[in-house]
Parts: sequence; C-alpha cells; structure tokens
Amino acid sequence: MRPPGTDISPVLTSPGTSLQSSGRLRALRATGLLEAGQVDAFDRLTKLAARILAAPTALVSLVDTERQRFASAYGLTGELAVTRQTPLSHSYCKFVVEDQAALVVDDARLDTRLSDSPAIADYKAIAYAGMPLRTPDGHVLGSFCVLDSEPRVWTKDDLALLRDLAEAAETEVALRLSRAEHSISSARMTAVVNGTHDAYISADLDGTVTAWNAAAERMFGHAADDALGRNIVDLIVPERFRAQYLADMKRVQAGGITELSGQHRRIAAITSSGREFPAEMTLQVVQEPGGIVCHTFLTDITGRLVAAAEMEKQRQKADEEHAFLQAVLDSVDVGIAACDAAGNLTFVNRAAREVSGREVNPNTPADEWTEIYNVYEPDGRTRMADLPLRRAYEGESVRGRQMLVKTENSWRRFVANGSPIETRDHRKLGAVVALHDITEAHRAEQLRRARHAVAQVLSDATNAKEASIEAVAAITKALGWTVGEYWQLTEDRRTIVRHSSYTTGDRDLSAFSSDVPLTFERGEGLPGLVWARNGEVWWNTGEVPSDMKDVGRAALHEVGIRVAVGVPVLSGRRVLGVLAFYTDQDLPHDPDLVGMLDAVGAHLGRFVERRWAEDMSLMLADARRNFDRIVAQVNDYVWTVEAVPGEQARLVYGSPNGRAVFGREVTVEDPTTLGERVHPDDVAILDDFKGKLAAGEHAEVECRVVGFDGVVRWVWTRAAARKEGDKLFVDGLSTDVTERHELSDQRERLLDQERDQVEQLRQLDRMKDELSALVIHELRNPVGVIKAYTEILLDSPELSGAERKHASVVDRTTRHLQDLVDDLLDLARLDAGHISINPCPMPADAMLHDVVDAHQPSAAAKNLTVHASIKPELSVYADPQRLRQALDNLLSNAVKYTPEGGTVTVTAQHDGDAVVITISDNGIGIPAEQYPHLFSRFFRASNATQAGIKGTGLGLAVTKAIIDAHDGTLTARPAPDGGTEFTMSLPAPTLDFEARQR
Repeated sequence: MRPPGTDISPVLTSPGTSLQSSGRLRALRATGLLEAGQVDAFDRLTKLAARILAAPTALVSLVDTERQRFASAYGLTGELAVTRQTPLSHSYCKFVVEDQAALVVDDARLDTRLSDSPAIADYKAIAYAGMPLRTPDGHVLGSFCVLDSEPRVWTKDDLALLRDLAEAAETEVALRLSRAEHSISSARMTAVVNGTHDAYISADLDGTVTAWNAAAERMFGHAADDALGRNIVDLIVPERFRAQYLADMKRVQAGGITELSGQHRRIAAITSSGREFPAEMTLQVVQEPGGIVCHTFLTDITGRLVAAAEMEKQRQKADEEHAFLQAVLDSVDVGIAACDAAGNLTFVNRAAREVSGREVNPNTPADEWTEIYNVYEPDGRTRMADLPLRRAYEGESVRGRQMLVKTENSWRRFVANGSPIETRDHRKLGAVVALHDITEAHRAEQLRRARHAVAQVLSDATNAKEASIEAVAAITKALGWTVGEYWQLTEDRRTIVRHSSYTTGDRDLSAFSSDVPLTFERGEGLPGLVWARNGEVWWNTGEVPSDMKDVGRAALHEVGIRVAVGVPVLSGRRVLGVLAFYTDQDLPHDPDLVGMLDAVGAHLGRFVERRWAEDMSLMLADARRNFDRIVAQVNDYVWTVEAVPGEQARLVYGSPNGRAVFGREVTVEDPTTLGERVHPDDVAILDDFKGKLAAGEHAEVECRVVGFDGVVRWVWTRAAARKEGDKLFVDGLSTDVTERHELSDQRERLLDQERDQVEQLRQLDRMKDELSALVIHELRNPVGVIKAYTEILLDSPELSGAERKHASVVDRTTRHLQDLVDDLLDLARLDAGHISINPCPMPADAMLHDVVDAHQPSAAAKNLTVHASIKPELSVYADPQRLRQALDNLLSNAVKYTPEGGTVTVTAQHDGDAVVITISDNGIGIPAEQYPHLFSRFFRASNATQAGIKGTGLGLAVTKAIIDAHDGTLTARPAPDGGTEFTMSLPAPTLDFEARQR
C-alpha cells in the first residue's frame, strides 16, 4: 500500500491552499458547473476512464465550501446518482484540493486520513485515485478520480492515464472560465457605456450604426431602437460635412486605417430637431472578427466653449493689466521683486531680472531664491543666508540692507528695502523688495579714497622707495584687498625684487606674504608678468596665463588668493617697478579700478623720475669729475666732435692726454682734429672713416698722423656717431699704435721667410716622391725576373731537397718584396692621381662570401672562428679588383693580429643609400692614442711591433686610398669585445649609371 497522499508527479503550487480561498471559490462559481446539468465533455472522459482502468466508478468532483458536486459521474446508483453531490464529510477529493496534489489510496480502511470516512460504509469507497483539476491561474477546483469497492494497487500506467484525462477535463474548465470572463467583461462594458455622459456610437465601415447608448439618445434625440441599423451620417452629421465624412470612411475601407483614429477632434454635429452644436469626437478604428468597426465617443462642448470664451476675455483683460503694470515697473531703474502668500515669485521687473544676469522663473519658490541670486554680504566673502525678500516674506520690514550680487561678468552692489504685503484685515498676500543699484557710487567713493590716500603719501614722501611702499599700503586699505606689494627691478635689470608687503585683516598670510625679499625673473609670477608685458595684468589665479613662465608662489592657492592685479611703475616706456595687489574675492575685471591703479603707477613713475633727476644731477657732476680723473691716467685720447655740414668738425671735448697722438696738449680752446693732422698718403682712408660715421655706423681707422712735434705716429681710432636733436656728434678714442705697427711689420717679414722655407721643403718632398717612384719602378723589373726564374726552378723535378728548400725561401721572399713594391707603387699612383679606378654596379654579397672563403684556411690554421652575417642582394658601385684588394687587406689583418682561438666577424648591410661592411676581431687591438695615425704610411701599432708580428705598414694606407677613390669612407675603432673594428661605407648603385661613370 502507498502512503496516504502519495503523488506520482511534482507538486504544483497555486495562489490558495484552503478550501475557503476566495480566489478559488470565485473561479469555481465562474465555471457554472455547480448548477450545471449534464456536461457531455466530462461524461465522455469519465466513461473512458472507467472502461480503460476497469473501475466501477469515475467522477469529476468539484469541492465547494460545504459539499462536493459531481459535474460528471459514471457508475453511481441510487439516490447519489440523482443528487450527484455529497457532504464534505464523505469527500476524498477535498484532500486533493487541500494538498493541491494527487491522492492515491489502495485501501481507504488502512489510510490514516480516510479510515474514519463514512464514505467507506455508505458508498463502499475502498480504493481511490484522484488527480487535481486546476484553472489556468493555478486554483484547484476539485479532482478527476476513479473508485473501486475492492482494495486495488494502482499501477504507474493507470495513474499516467488518469492524469492525461484530468488534463483534458481541465481544458473544459478553462473554456468555461473564458466564456464567463467574456460575459462579465461584456456586461461591465455595457454598463460603463450606458452610464457614461458621453455619447457612444459604434458603426461599421458602411456607416451602419451597431451601438447607440443612452447618452447618444439624450444628445441627438434619436432613440436607440430608431438609430440602430441606420447610417450615422444621416443621424448626426450636418449636410455640408457629409461628403467629407463619407470620403474618410472610404479611405478606411481602402486602407484599413485613418489618420483620425485615436485622436480627439472637434466637429459639428446635428440633433434630430436640426439644431447644430459643437462636439468633441474620439474615434477608434478596430479590426474585429466581423470586420472593421468604428467606435466613437462624442461630447457636447457648447458650454465649454462659452466658458472658454469668457475665460479668454478675462485672461486678456488680466494680461492687459499685467502688461501695463509690467511696462510701468520695467521703466524704472530700481529692481522690484514680489512673491505671493505661498512664497513663490509672482513679479520680477526688468531691473531685478538684470541683477541675476539670467532669466528668472516667476514661479520659483522661496527655498530656491538663493540659488538664482548669487548674493553675498557687503564684504564679498560671506554668502548671504536670508535675502531681503525672504525676510520681508517672513514679516520683517527691511531698510538699507547692503548686499553684493555676483554674476559671470560683474559684481553689483545694492541697497535693498523690503516689506510684507498685507490686507486691511491683516491677511498675508506676500512681500515686495526694491533693489537700488549703488555700484558706481560705491566704486567712485572707493577709488576717490584710494587716490586721496596716494596723493597724501606722495606729498609726504622723501624718496621713491618710501613713496611706493606707503602708496601700496594706502591702496590696499582703501580697497579692502588682502595683500599689497611693491616690487622693484634690480640695477642690472635681470630680476625684480619684492621690497615691501602689506596685509589687511586678521588672517595669517605669512606663508604667502612677508617682508623677506623675494626675487623673480622676467615673466615669473604676477610681478614678472607685468614686467614682461610692460602693462597691467588682471589675473584670475584659477588659470595660468600662457606667457607666464611660472606661478612663482605655490602658497598663492593655499591662502585662497582668487584674483591678482598688477600695474607697472613706468619711466616713459621703461619699467621701474610693479605694484601688485591680491584678494580672496572672485572679482570680475574692473576697468575703472585698473585705470585708477595705472594712474597711481604713472604718478609714482613721475615722482621717481623727478627724484631720480635731482639725484642724477648731483651724481652726473660728481661722475664728470671722476671721469676726467680716470681718463687722465690712461694713454688713450678720448674726444667728442660736432659734425657741422660743409665745415670742419668742431671739438667739443678732448681728454688731457692728447699729446700721445698730436705731440702736444689739445683743448677745446686750442683744438685740433685728425683731419687736420692726417698724413697726406692716408687722407683717402680717413675720408672713408668719416663717411661711415656720417651714415650713423660704428667705424674704426688706422692711419698716420703728423704731430706738432714733427713725429709721424700710427694712430688707431674707434668712433661712433649719435644724434641729439638735429645735431650730429661723434665720440671717439684714439690710441698711438706705432710700436705695435712696427712689430707687425717685423712679423710679416718673418712670415715671408717661413713661407720660403716651407716651399723649399715641399720641393724636397716632391723630389723624394719622384725618386721613390723611380726606385720602386726600377725594382719591379728585377724582382719580376727573380720571381720568374724561381718559379722555373721550383717546377723542375730534378731540383734536390736542399736546393728546393733554398729556392722556396727565395720565392717566398720575392713574393713579399713583390707585394711591398706593388703597395708602394699604388701609393705613388694614388698620390699622383694616376690610380685606375673603374667603378660599376656589382654584387657585394657574392664578393664578400668569396673573400671570406679565401681566408678560411689561414683562419683554420690558427683555430679562429669566422662569423659572416651578409645580407643578400647587396650591390655596390665599385671597381671589383680594387674592392677585393681592400677587403683582402682588412680580412688578412684581422686574421694576422688575432691570437689562436679568437673570433673574426664580417657583417654587411644597407644603410640608406650606402652599403656598410664591418670587419672586427677580438685580437690584440690598437692603443687608443695611435688610432689617428693608423692609416699613415709605414705606421705600425706599438703592441704589434712588440709582439713581433711582421708587416710593412702600407696595407691600411693603400686600403684607405682605394676607399677614398670610390667616394667611400673607412674608419677604425676599438671592437666591443677587444680588438679592432673597421667600418667601410660604399655608395650603392643608382639608376643613372652613365652619369655616375662620367
């Protein structure tokens, strides 16, 4: 036997778990099965279940609050077959509903829940299998079950079949619920349509009315029975609009849509009595099973239009009154703003709108006023917590309240007066405030105080530095700024130094401002930038100007400096110093303030100039005396002449030592000039000198002067012309250089002798080269003869061992002598320019591989490793024979000077328009100081000589000459791993080979 309540499928959850669940009971009653008679669909299923499962009874049981009702019963007899219901005390199905799961019982007498059920004795209900009947939304209404009067074991197939039949029964339940829901919706819609105040008319595409509610009867005067079946055009559309309506209907018939669908539209309608009235129509075109249907709602808007016309009339009147009041208040310069009893802005005139610098929403609540108006206390630093309008709205009378309003481009200062608005019976209507702009008056007073303070300072000051320091302090106090400074250029005009600093308030600004000298360069910080620009600077410190080298002081931002202003103290166009002012307020650019500061800078400049002029007059007199004393101690003659057109130059100053030039003292009273005493042979030179001076150039001349003592002296003169008004003056310095001139003549004579000696040496060198070439040429023939006869001897088979050995020594020595003669001959030809170089495009990679292979035996004899990294398709423009000679020389040297077990590396690759070949080794190398002599004839490195390695010192000289003849380069340097690295660069072939050969 199975445990009670055992189910063969997963338990399904549902919204209700109780027999009394309201949702389940509503769904049960909605099916109509509790009162229904015979249900054929259910009967077919129960009959099929009893037949297939061989069960005497099959039921569709619905569980109500106090009973179970059999919507279908197969196998019932007696009274139960007539009543088709039992109390819940006899119900097994109620457990299916409560558990929302199948109930399978093999023997109810042995089941803990069913053993006491009266159904066992009254109906012989022993074996039971029931599946839940669910609605589409999950409510369990009852069960589809089978019963047997004998104990029975229900198989898995039995229960699967029973579940399938139960699901088929659920389909009938779902259909009945759908029909019930549709009936309820239809009834509800009918009630709504008949209860609405709007006329509802439904018609097909031909215009035939299919629905006409009570409101339509009242609106149009046609009873529903009379209207149904008639054309809607004849019932409600005036004669002049019927053609348009019919055209709209045809468009709907053709396309199935209309632009009127879903829209509200105003139309003219007509009643049964012929009265025409305005109506608002809403049309919906719907595709229904029977075809397209037009549903129309219509509202009589006659009263609405009358009311709207009256409201429009009143609105226009109110607009006119408001426009009149707005125009009057916009014409005044005082800003006026008002709020209503709820604290919302109701009125803002033109002047008040301009205060904020942007449009103001008239319905802005009081809590948002401070966001619209960027208002500060008169100090410009503290945000104003309560606006005057807010205080007036709260019942306070405001008089003479100063405030600052900040906009993006300016700061404006206002005096506000405000008061609440109340009726006679003390009802609060709102508040109003008037804003009087006092910006210009306040600024004028502030600048006036600053100018007055500066004028007082200048009248009391005794020197320029004191005047500048006191003026800075006076301006800083008058303007209420944070810091003021005076900066002065150093005497060499390379830097600018802070001379004083003045601060206001009780803030600790020591990190930024102090009396300690601070030095900036041109373009550095505010003072350096004013100096560089030679003009005023208004600097918002949040951005660094592009021409400022450096901010100068990082503490600028630490102490909250927002704006810095600097003006130069000028003498003409020359900067003497800088006035610098700093504030923690975010002030916009103020041209009036800058103009006042420029004026102060100009006053200070004139004051400084006046003081300096007085000081300079005294200094100039003293300097003149000192100058005369100093000039008297030197041998040079210093002079100034005035050039008068058409006349002899007039001496206006002559130093006391004119005797060194003219042989006697020269004064302004007893003057003389170079033009009067010049040697006759040097007159043309002096005239050229005068011409350059007349053209405004600096000039110098060396000429002879005939002194008053009869001595001819060489005099070197330097002079420069300058203009003072319409006069031309020449300042000059004349020096007796007779001794130097004599030394120069001696030096020239010595140089001539040296040149003669050099020429003789060159002739000797040419003779040596000619003799060397002759000797080399004469040696070549006998060496060739010796070499030829030696080869004949070595080829003779009759030559004995000792004689053959001797002949081999002669052959080897002859070959060495032959190579030496060839090298010397090549060098001689190269020096004479007779060497034969026939360059042409050729494959360098093939030749390099050939050369490397040729030297492999000698490298192998010393156990050397030769690495070759040669890029393919390398072409050079070279003489193949000469190039091979150069490569053989370099590679043989690398093998010769590398000890056993060493490495020789050969690389070749393109480098732009050239081919670079590198041959390196890790041999004995070359001392660093000897590299400059490496390519000289007969040069051999000291370490090679000490090691006893033989050589002539000609191979590298010949190689260098060959590469130079190819327009290439050959260099040498220490190799990375020791030894020596030679780098050869040769031109790659170009397309124009013929031009290259020419």
